Amino acid sequence: MATWQIVQKSAYLSDFVELNKNLQQAVVKAVTELEQDPVTPRGDTIKKMKGWKNVWRYRLGSFRLVYAVKPEAKLIQLLAIGPRGAIYQRFNVPDSWDAPDTAVSFGPELAAKPEWMNHPEWFQPKEQKSQKEKLPRKLTPSLLAKWRIDPQFQEPLMRCLYAEDLLNIPDNKVPADVLGRIMDGLYPATANQIAAQADQVLFDPEDLIRYAEGTLTGFLLKLDEQQEPLTNWALAGPTLVKGGPGSGKSTVALYRLREIVTHHLAETGEVPSILFTTYTNALINSSESLLRQLLQDVLKLKSNGSLPKEIRITTLHKTAQWIARRSGEKFDMAWDNQREEALRAALASLQPKELGDAAKIVTANALDGLREDYLLAEFDWVIEGQNCHSEADYLAADRAGRGIPFSQGKRKAVWQLYTAYRENLLSQGKYTWGHLIQFALNQVQSGEFSNRWDYVIVDEAQDLPPAALALAVELCREPSGVFLTADANQSLYNRGFRWTRVHENLNVKGRTRILQRNHRSTRQIAAAACEIMAPIPDFDAEVMKQEYVHVGTKPVIYGAAGSEDQTRWIANQIYQAARTLRLPINAATVLVYSSSVGKPLANTLTECGLPAKFMNSSQFDLEEPCIKVTTLHAAKGLEFPIVVVAHVEAGRLPRETDATDPDEIVTHLQEQRRLFFVGCTRAMRHLFVTYDRQLPSSFLADLTDGQWQWESSS
Repeated sequence: MATWQIVQKSAYLSDFVELNKNLQQAVVKAVTELEQDPVTPRGDTIKKMKGWKNVWRYRLGSFRLVYAVKPEAKLIQLLAIGPRGAIYQRFNVPDSWDAPDTAVSFGPELAAKPEWMNHPEWFQPKEQKSQKEKLPRKLTPSLLAKWRIDPQFQEPLMRCLYAEDLLNIPDNKVPADVLGRIMDGLYPATANQIAAQADQVLFDPEDLIRYAEGTLTGFLLKLDEQQEPLTNWALAGPTLVKGGPGSGKSTVALYRLREIVTHHLAETGEVPSILFTTYTNALINSSESLLRQLLQDVLKLKSNGSLPKEIRITTLHKTAQWIARRSGEKFDMAWDNQREEALRAALASLQPKELGDAAKIVTANALDGLREDYLLAEFDWVIEGQNCHSEADYLAADRAGRGIPFSQGKRKAVWQLYTAYRENLLSQGKYTWGHLIQFALNQVQSGEFSNRWDYVIVDEAQDLPPAALALAVELCREPSGVFLTADANQSLYNRGFRWTRVHENLNVKGRTRILQRNHRSTRQIAAAACEIMAPIPDFDAEVMKQEYVHVGTKPVIYGAAGSEDQTRWIANQIYQAARTLRLPINAATVLVYSSSVGKPLANTLTECGLPAKFMNSSQFDLEEPCIKVTTLHAAKGLEFPIVVVAHVEAGRLPRETDATDPDEIVTHLQEQRRLFFVGCTRAMRHLFVTYDRQLPSSFLADLTDGQWQWESSS
């Protein structure tokens, strides 16, 4: 039985598929041996590599298998395998290397800058290559077949002579994952590049053979010691997992579902009923794609890859629609302009027509100065969001985070206005999403809708209204089956509700865990993003006390001379960052405040030779072979290696407001600041922020040279 756990880097897998079958079998045998003891030297077979603290090599004739060990975790990381000379070159171990005994540790710090770069006396640096870099190997049919490249993609690849040719292949000709395999084969990763790669779990060394033969498509990412206990099926709920951006909350939620399914299949032979829900359609789409991968070794999926009917992945709003349809009710949802018209009509109806109309005068005075968008948000997040059915309910509602304090008299006036507003909508046969959630919640609580799920998993819970969360709790057969992930710092609406007021069964006291390791962004990106949030008083600093797996360079802020210069600079940075990361350009996304900015920007990027497409939340497709241009709201919960937050300019971010009340202005600016923070924390390795230097956003004034690199057009 194995005593050490084995994980592997993608660089190692790329090396492995290059080996002949006999050598592959020898590697599997060696890995099986290492599972028992990777750190006891055995003649010339197993030795620690010179100049490294925790890196060893296993000799296989003229080949070397390189691995790192973490004795405290009983963990082996398979890093690379190849001919002796090539391996030593990749790991900078020349025969003449005179490094000190306590040289370099293999770990995340290596991803940013190898320690030996600070010691030129250790070795002679190589000459810089010319910018026009010829491919190191000719792409032939036999080589591409060896790398398991489908014949349909081979023709455009074989025409490539230079690295630039590969990066400029249209995405509809060669998919991103195929191009990634080509780059890995042509340019074996260096030690610092390998350090930046995620750990993939190797459950059985024989899986390497299946992977090389193509019968195993990939490996699961490894959970760390903070995350893994939270996926355990026996964890008594309701449970809340908190964490900052990139802490792996969503990953934990997905693995939690997998663990539940695995356990129930082993115990009963049946798949349990699970409702997995989250905030946006884009996040639902990406979650479903990831779950298909996670469950493919657990479930016998249908030929089209659909998940079994017992597992439902959808937003809570769509769940409410489904409940309404099951009841026979038809809800015609109101558009934003229809809601605005209904509100204006309600306001007009409450205006006093005569001087002696004291009641209406009092109501009108109480409502004076409250903007329409603020009132609609009050309806959405407090009245309907907290399932208020009466004035008494509203008078008792929690308005934390709304910015403007309301007296009892002002609340009564707002309730009168809401009643008139709702009557106006209903007279037209129109409903709001809040109405729909309230209806669905009533159907469930009254027993009219009897379906229940064994487990309900809510990802990004902080961005759902309390009534929607209450619906999620009611839909779970037992409170112990409820599992939430949340981060108050990423809330787009700053509502500040308390979990205990959402539902009597949602008592997470003593069952709240905090993830404090950031797996997404580099330390530099996270530190820069924290500057954005620093001015907000209720910034949850505890959640942001994170360890960082990755390190890198400072994010860049670019002041452009107009939109054309801004787009050209964005195109160039995406291209250069993709080359640095050895990724296709569709690893990048550009985030903007609105579609009016995003659509023309996507068109211009395409004209620059970088295929781009604007996608809203409902259209978002992670597998689309292009640069994704989308809104900051739609990107919530997603992550990308390269992120550009574009047009951070006055009037756009923060957007303009006609608010005059000081508290309301503060609330508006805090919401916009959170949105900027959310956008920046989508970045994994490279973050760029751009603006027109004639229209700088006020938010940029809070950002310092210490955390950001500032550039501008000449």
